[in-house]
Amino acid sequence: MTEAPVSGTNSHHAAIDRRVSGVDVEQVRANMLSDRAVVESRRVVLALTKADEIEATVEWLNEQYADEPSFKVEDCGTFYRIDCLEGFEIDADEIAELLGRPFSVYDLLVNVSTTIGRAYVDGNVFAITTDLIGWEREVPR
Repeated sequence: MTEAPVSGTNSHHAAIDRRVSGVDVEQVRANMLSDRAVVESRRVVLALTKADEIEATVEWLNEQYADEPSFKVEDCGTFYRIDCLEGFEIDADEIAELLGRPFSVYDLLVNVSTTIGRAYVDGNVFAITTDLIGWEREVPR
């Protein structure tokens, strides 16, 4: 489906109207009310845009979590999708050793595209978990 360009003061509204007009409202309603609408999961997901540092990070993660059957890394072209049950951690100090140069958790965060789960930084460690921080797990200091 190709859309014709729209210009003028209401071009944004016209583009939205075009998209909305193609939506099957009854199908959306049926999907929302079906049994398969939303399913609870204990999986966390991290998307990292590719870079030299991220290649080293993915290698390190694959070694660290080799014995975790739920841990998966998917190469999605321009980014990696990393997911696991309950959570995982990335130690930026260990990545720095692999790289042979300084690498901080904040260098890692530049490449974090999105997360599903509760992400936090504790020192030079990036963590993502399903735990409720401050309730199921102590707040990092």
